[in-house]
Amino acid sequence: MEKKLSRNSNEKVIIVTVRGKNNYLRWTLVQWFMEIKDIVENEYGIRLELKILDSDEDYPVIMYGNRIVFEGLPGEEGYFIEILKKVVENELYGE
Repeated sequence: MEKKLSRNSNEKVIIVTVRGKNNYLRWTLVQWFMEIKDIVENEYGIRLELKILDSDEDYPVIMYGNRIVFEGLPGEEGYFIEILKKVVENELYGE
């Protein structure tokens, strides 16, 4: 589980990992992350970072720490927002 504090000691940084082949599906997921991360960051007062790992998987895998939280491409960006919010809530509130 990767966590760190940024320059602002009150801001928690949560690192989400996307792993998979460098293909259109992974590219789409990365683009969605860049488009929607501000929504989650502003709602929870945290900072999200994305780590990208190459692997042999045809479909992207969304991970937090060593835990897989979703496999494949979510049906839409809104569903990806909900996945990220669940990761953040688990980290902040232990849910």
